[in-house]
Amino acid sequence: MSDAPPSPSADEHASGSSFSEPTAAGHEKEVSLLDILVVLARRKTFILGVTLGMALLGGGYSLLVAEEYTAEVKVVRESQSETPSLSNIGSLGALQGLGISLGGAGGGLSVSAFPNVLNSREVRLAVVRDTFLFPGAARPMTYVEYVNRPPGIVSRIFAYTLYLPWTLKDRLIPSRPSSQAGSEERTAADVPALPSQEVDRALRSIEGKVAVSINDESGLMSISVTTGDPQLSADLVESFVQRLTNRVRQIRTTKIRERLNFIEQRFQEAEQELETAENRLAQFLESNQNPTTATLRFRRDRLQRQVSFKEQLYSEIQSQLTKTRLELQRRQPVLTVVEKAVPPLKRSWPARTLIVLVSLFFGLALGIGIVLLQALLGLRGREEDRHKVEEIIRQIVPGFLRRWGFRQSESP
Repeated sequence: MSDAPPSPSADEHASGSSFSEPTAAGHEKEVSLLDILVVLARRKTFILGVTLGMALLGGGYSLLVAEEYTAEVKVVRESQSETPSLSNIGSLGALQGLGISLGGAGGGLSVSAFPNVLNSREVRLAVVRDTFLFPGAARPMTYVEYVNRPPGIVSRIFAYTLYLPWTLKDRLIPSRPSSQAGSEERTAADVPALPSQEVDRALRSIEGKVAVSINDESGLMSISVTTGDPQLSADLVESFVQRLTNRVRQIRTTKIRERLNFIEQRFQEAEQELETAENRLAQFLESNQNPTTATLRFRRDRLQRQVSFKEQLYSEIQSQLTKTRLELQRRQPVLTVVEKAVPPLKRSWPARTLIVLVSLFFGLALGIGIVLLQALLGLRGREEDRHKVEEIIRQIVPGFLRRWGFRQSESP
């Protein structure tokens, strides 16, 4: 009789093996996670230092960066049909029946093109020639004069320290001369402006300060300008709205003005032709008060028909001239301001709280990443973990092993 315990059966042995394997795997995973937490806990001072350092850098940047203020104005885009009315169609048809073509009234500027018009060179050129009261300036000046003013002491310090590469680039690579170099541009009032090179510099400076957005549901168009001064932002956005209105008005009424000029010329010609026909008829009647022959009667009837035709043509063109002038006046207003621009009370940039929070998160992630990378590279000397480290690095960064001196592990 033996005291040895009974040996387990085959089924019991298989059941024990299948139970022990997941337990060991789970223990291995648990130990690996605990190892990571231990490494992070031991280097908590370093991680905290990196996090606080990045937070200080973010806070310093938010304090040193220039403040920006955004002023916004909301306008309604008036959509007016370019199709002529029924009365205009009747007048145009009557004139075409008389052999006179006044051109179509179609075409024009679509309201969806307003943002492109706002960012066009013509609108920006009109804005930079407006006069504003800039912060720190002793007198009002144009935007062109403000951009090209002599730099101050602080600007020179930044130009030769932080902005030294750009300063050297401007000095070593001169800007391409304009085709009109040496000549002066002229405004609408024929007042000499600054040289074109300085105007182009102002155009580039103001290009990134204006933004426009459209709400398709409400039909509102928002125009915003961002500068370093609240009042200047409000003044600039008002100037953009005014110049946009003038430009759109000019584009929308171009065809009507051309048609109006043509009708006015035809009206003058029709008036002269009617006067000439009437004079011929009057001269004939004075010479032949009582025409008796068939030839004289035929000539009198022909002159009367010419006068009747000229009168009808004169009347139709006069009616079309009046309607075109009214149509031109009707199309003058194209933008309606819903919400005027006011100097903003709060800055739009920098968002100091957001910058500090992002810096804290980035610093924490950077500190943890450095600690884990150092721990991973520190396992190179442990033979039992060498193959695992090689496999991890090989999967993440191909070719990294050769750079750091790892050897390819041979598969058994």
